[in-house]
Amino acid sequence: MNTDIWILSADTHKARLFSAPTPHSKKMVEIQTFLMPETTLPERDLVSDGLGRYNQAGDQHHPKLPRTSPKDKRVQEFARHIGNYLTDEHNKGHFAKLGIVAEPHMLGELRAQFDKSLAKDICFEIDKNITTLAEEDLRQFLPDNLTPTRH
Repeated sequence: MNTDIWILSADTHKARLFSAPTPHSKKMVEIQTFLMPETTLPERDLVSDGLGRYNQAGDQHHPKLPRTSPKDKRVQEFARHIGNYLTDEHNKGHFAKLGIVAEPHMLGELRAQFDKSLAKDICFEIDKNITTLAEEDLRQFLPDNLTPTRH
């Protein structure tokens, strides 16, 4: 089994995955980048046409409002894609522990995608958006020990 620690840095349109060989590694290697550029578009650009309509008592037509905005749907799709990738790689034994640094909304979306096996191997979560930082600058925002004991 691989003992690498993977660190995911994510926001709603970009996620970067890094690998560290030991809990005290100062150097990490970027191994994967995920992009969902659609989530940066204005809401109106994600909708192809007007809202559907329905009749309610009488002849009045009312717009049918979506329960989830198109932008939120794209963010959920992005989180699901990342979650599926991480779950598959974890099940294959490609990493032992996962640390997450994510923009708060994305952190919540990611949590919803992790299965129990992966969730138990998450060693830290930080709600901060640092996806634009260079590799060498990212390490300063992480715990000294990448696998701290969680309570």
